Amino acid sequence: MARGFIYVVTTLTRGYVQKAFRNVPTQWGDRLYFGPCKKPMRPRMRPGDYVFGISPSSTPTRRIVFVAQIEERMRFAEAYERFPELRGPEGPIHVRPVHGTGPFPTSEYQHIPDAMHGTKWKADLRTRELDVFFMCAQVNGWIGRWLGPCGPQIDAEILAFLRTCSVHGSSGCLSPRNADATIDNPVAHGRLYTGLHLETDQAERLLELCAARMTDNGDDFDRVVTPQRSRRTGRGGTVVRMPPECR
Repeated sequence: MARGFIYVVTTLTRGYVQKAFRNVPTQWGDRLYFGPCKKPMRPRMRPGDYVFGISPSSTPTRRIVFVAQIEERMRFAEAYERFPELRGPEGPIHVRPVHGTGPFPTSEYQHIPDAMHGTKWKADLRTRELDVFFMCAQVNGWIGRWLGPCGPQIDAEILAFLRTCSVHGSSGCLSPRNADATIDNPVAHGRLYTGLHLETDQAERLLELCAARMTDNGDDFDRVVTPQRSRRTGRGGTVVRMPPECR
């Protein structure tokens, strides 16, 4: 049975847009890619599992902004070779493979200048079990793509489901139930709202709840704003598509 991982995507604007192409998850072509950050989650995620992203408190309403199924799990070294378009500094692959010295990760990786996690990349790859990069399954309707403002709003029924999930932080499982969750703070442990994620073995149920709230209009989804890698060399800006008026 597929496992579900649910977390708050903190890198969004008030308009539910990722601030930069390198922020994860990154939409490239017809897939989402998941790389750095969320250290407690990454070692536990496996092909077939689902990932759900919730918008942060800075957005007008809390929404599920993406749903994706993990298709492949690989090391950053493999991702670097397979996906040159996703390499930093613009992309989410923040390190390149090297034949270095000393302990891991400097023995195998070097930070890409100006890429994300400039001073924290060693912590992001502190152990070999954190050396994981994920390619999600191809777009299938509303699954596997950035939903942004078109994503389902967190309502009472979705909140009731989220409360059944276990809460996890940097030290592991904090509680078997997300009992402190509210509409305004759907991922919570007491008064702690950051650095957390939820897990469930009922991912299909959350998929059903999302599906019941989605209008499967491919034209609308194709116009949802997603940052694109600049075609210029260097650290160029991002190019975005015009957003739809979501129903």
